[in-house]
Amino acid sequence: CEVIRDCYTDQRGYEVKTIGDAFMLVFGTCEEAVGFGAVVQERLSETAWPSGLSTVPVCKPDERGLWGGITIRIGIHFGSVNPELNTLTNRMDYFGHAVNVASRVEGACLAGTVC
Repeated sequence: CEVIRDCYTDQRGYEVKTIGDAFMLVFGTCEEAVGFGAVVQERLSETAWPSGLSTVPVCKPDERGLWGGITIRIGIHFGSVNPELNTLTNRMDYFGHAVNVASRVEGACLAGTVC
Protein backbone atom coordinates (compact mmCIF):
# COMPACT_ATOMS: atom_id res chain seq x y z
CA CYS A 1 0.00 0.00 0.00
CA GLU A 2 2.88 2.38 0.66
CA VAL A 3 4.09 2.13 -2.94
CA ILE A 4 0.60 2.90 -4.23
CA ARG A 5 0.11 5.81 -1.84
CA ASP A 6 3.52 7.30 -2.64
CA CYS A 7 2.81 7.10 -6.36
CA TYR A 8 -0.64 8.68 -6.34
CA THR A 9 0.60 11.45 -4.07
CA ASP A 10 3.44 12.17 -6.51
CA GLN A 11 0.85 12.40 -9.33
CA ARG A 12 -1.48 14.71 -7.35
CA GLY A 13 -4.07 12.00 -6.76
CA TYR A 14 -6.64 11.80 -3.98
CA GLU A 15 -7.58 8.61 -2.18
CA VAL A 16 -11.36 8.51 -2.02
CA LYS A 17 -11.55 5.15 -0.26
CA THR A 18 -10.45 1.56 -0.25
CA ILE A 19 -12.93 -1.16 -1.09
CA GLY A 20 -11.53 -4.54 -0.06
CA ASP A 21 -8.14 -4.67 -1.76
CA ALA A 22 -9.04 -1.91 -4.25
CA PHE A 23 -8.28 1.79 -4.13
CA MET A 24 -10.64 4.41 -5.51
CA LEU A 25 -8.53 7.36 -6.57
CA VAL A 26 -9.29 10.61 -8.37
CA PHE A 27 -6.96 12.83 -10.36
CA GLY A 28 -7.41 16.32 -11.77
CA THR A 29 -6.34 15.33 -15.28
CA CYS A 30 -6.12 12.26 -17.48
CA GLU A 31 -2.36 12.80 -17.72
CA GLU A 32 -2.00 12.54 -13.94
CA ALA A 33 -4.08 9.35 -13.84
CA VAL A 34 -2.13 7.69 -16.65
CA GLY A 35 1.14 8.92 -15.12
CA PHE A 36 0.17 7.27 -11.85
CA GLY A 37 -0.65 4.02 -13.66
CA ALA A 38 2.70 3.88 -15.42
CA VAL A 39 4.75 4.86 -12.38
CA VAL A 40 3.03 2.54 -9.92
CA GLN A 41 3.34 -0.49 -12.21
CA GLU A 42 7.06 0.21 -12.63
CA ARG A 43 7.62 0.79 -8.91
CA LEU A 44 5.76 -2.41 -7.98
CA SER A 45 7.95 -4.41 -10.37
CA GLU A 46 11.09 -2.89 -8.80
CA THR A 47 10.02 -3.46 -5.18
CA ALA A 48 12.03 -5.97 -3.16
CA TRP A 49 9.30 -8.37 -2.03
CA PRO A 50 9.83 -10.93 0.76
CA SER A 51 11.39 -14.09 -0.73
CA GLY A 52 8.67 -16.34 0.67
CA LEU A 53 5.97 -14.46 -1.23
CA SER A 54 6.82 -16.30 -4.47
CA THR A 55 5.75 -19.58 -2.83
CA VAL A 56 2.14 -18.40 -2.40
CA PRO A 57 0.09 -20.12 -5.14
CA VAL A 58 -1.19 -16.91 -6.76
CA CYS A 59 2.33 -15.42 -6.68
CA LYS A 60 4.25 -18.31 -8.25
CA PRO A 61 6.63 -17.46 -11.12
CA ASP A 62 5.20 -17.80 -14.63
CA GLU A 63 6.05 -20.63 -17.04
CA ARG A 64 9.34 -18.87 -17.89
CA GLY A 65 10.32 -18.76 -14.21
CA LEU A 66 9.83 -14.99 -14.04
CA TRP A 67 8.17 -13.27 -11.14
CA GLY A 68 8.07 -9.50 -11.00
CA GLY A 69 6.30 -9.14 -7.68
CA ILE A 70 2.80 -7.95 -6.96
CA THR A 71 0.81 -6.81 -10.00
CA ILE A 72 -2.34 -4.74 -10.04
CA ARG A 73 -5.04 -3.77 -12.53
CA ILE A 74 -5.70 -0.09 -13.11
CA GLY A 75 -8.86 1.12 -14.82
CA ILE A 76 -9.09 4.77 -15.85
CA HIS A 77 -12.10 6.69 -17.09
CA PHE A 78 -12.63 10.41 -17.47
CA GLY A 79 -15.94 12.18 -17.03
CA SER A 80 -18.25 14.18 -14.82
CA VAL A 81 -18.88 12.91 -11.30
CA ASN A 82 -21.14 13.83 -8.42
CA PRO A 83 -18.96 14.70 -5.41
CA GLU A 84 -20.42 14.34 -1.92
CA LEU A 85 -18.89 14.78 1.51
CA ASN A 86 -18.90 11.53 3.48
CA THR A 87 -19.84 12.72 6.96
CA LEU A 88 -18.41 9.58 8.60
CA THR A 89 -14.91 9.97 7.14
CA ASN A 90 -15.04 13.71 6.45
CA ARG A 91 -13.62 12.96 3.00
CA MET A 92 -15.06 13.51 -0.44
CA ASP A 93 -16.71 10.59 -2.22
CA TYR A 94 -17.66 10.44 -5.88
CA PHE A 95 -20.64 8.92 -7.63
CA GLY A 96 -22.04 8.74 -11.13
CA HIS A 97 -21.66 7.14 -14.53
CA ALA A 98 -17.92 7.89 -14.84
CA VAL A 99 -17.23 6.09 -11.54
CA ASN A 100 -19.20 3.05 -12.67
CA VAL A 101 -17.40 2.93 -16.02
CA ALA A 102 -13.97 3.18 -14.34
CA SER A 103 -14.90 0.21 -12.16
CA ARG A 104 -15.92 -1.83 -15.21
CA VAL A 105 -12.73 -0.87 -17.06
CA GLU A 106 -10.62 -2.03 -14.11
CA GLY A 107 -12.49 -5.31 -14.02
CA ALA A 108 -11.66 -5.92 -17.69
CA CYS A 109 -7.91 -5.31 -17.25
CA LEU A 110 -5.26 -7.96 -16.89
CA ALA A 111 -2.91 -7.87 -13.90
CA GLY A 112 -0.01 -5.50 -14.50
CA THR A 113 -1.88 -3.31 -17.00
CA VAL A 114 -3.37 0.17 -17.19
CA CYS A 115 -6.62 0.32 -19.15
